[in-house]
Parts: sequence; C-alpha cells; structure tokens
Amino acid sequence: MQNNILGRRIRGLRRLKRMTQHQLAVCLELSTSQLSNIERGLKKPQHDLLEKIALILNVPREEILLLSTKEDN
Repeated sequence: MQNNILGRRIRGLRRLKRMTQHQLAVCLELSTSQLSNIERGLKKPQHDLLEKIALILNVPREEILLLSTKEDN
C-alpha cells in the first residue's frame, strides 16, 4: 500500500509541475513504462531516484516521503 501512496504523490507533484510522464521519464533517464510502474505503486523507487525526482520537481525529498506517510495513516 505504501508504494501506491508514494506513487500517487509523485504523480500529483508531476502534474502540479505540468510535466508529462514522458518528460519526467526522460529527465530521470527511465522509460515511460518504468515511471508508470512507480506512479501506480508497482515498483518502489530507490533513494537515489527519489532524490532525482525531488530535484527535478523542485520539492524536498522529505515532502514526498512525509506526505505519503501521512496519507497512509
């Protein structure tokens, strides 16, 4: 369940920045399907990938993690 919440949070932040999955995937050097799997909670991103996502979306990594934890409770 935690991966699903984390993925939804990443998707929401990406959309707030008006980025497509393809645009973010290119910045992360991932395929669109890999990013889709993360956003749907099928794959858990490694810590270094979370750092890159936070940097590209211009949010603190903790914001992604803390908000996903709050939504889980």
